[in-house]
Amino acid sequence: MLQALDPPSLLTCRRFVLTVALLAIWSVALSPGRVFATAALLSSGCAVVTALVALLRRERFWGPSLNRWDEAAALLAVQCVTRLLA
Repeated sequence: MLQALDPPSLLTCRRFVLTVALLAIWSVALSPGRVFATAALLSSGCAVVTALVALLRRERFWGPSLNRWDEAAALLAVQCVTRLLA
């Protein structure tokens, strides 16, 4: 499936996977007892920062390939799931 993506979309997917992995590591390191609550908070912050970067770079919201707007939306989805699990 990843071979079907164009290079900018593939970069966005890689950046998202790396971000989620770092979120998981930081959540466990910061508060081992409240991992999901910490992950929800961190993913919210990452989504805001990613959206600000997309805004500053003037990326198209409904662009032809995946970009930082899509990454921010996926991070908000991660935040919703972790809130449900907390």
